[in-house]
Amino acid sequence: MLPSLRTFCTLALSALLVGQLAGCATAYHSEKSFWNGQTGFSQTQLGPARWQLEFVGNDLVDRETARKYVLKRAGEVALAKGYPWIQVETLTLSRDAVRVTPTRPQFGFDEYEPDTFMDDMLVEHRTSALLVFTLEASPRDAQSMEAVYLAKIKINSD
Repeated sequence: MLPSLRTFCTLALSALLVGQLAGCATAYHSEKSFWNGQTGFSQTQLGPARWQLEFVGNDLVDRETARKYVLKRAGEVALAKGYPWIQVETLTLSRDAVRVTPTRPQFGFDEYEPDTFMDDMLVEHRTSALLVFTLEASPRDAQSMEAVYLAKIKINSD
């Protein structure tokens, strides 16, 4: 029995939507894992009130978005632990080429004998933000930030 046209259209639309979602930027609420290409958040408690947050995004995440993500998460961690302030120790932003893949040209040579001069190169980037901070009961200096303000930072998914 052949599937109905409606079933076929539903399946085709579902496949299209899944394909579109696969090409999206790394989401705010994602955790690093093998399945998402090691992009997303990781957090480590370095001491009783000292934390390290890292966010790694794919090609579609810029430095400003990565910065907002770690600051927002730091505010959320502080509030969850009962602290109204964070003290920023270090905030590092970087964009690295992580994979360079030669792609086949549309013309020319035998597929078993690649031509290194004619191949196009596909470069994949990762944008990362690393934040080390301490939880504080009151502000100490210009590097202190209010947790409530940080937790309310607007991001694309808000």
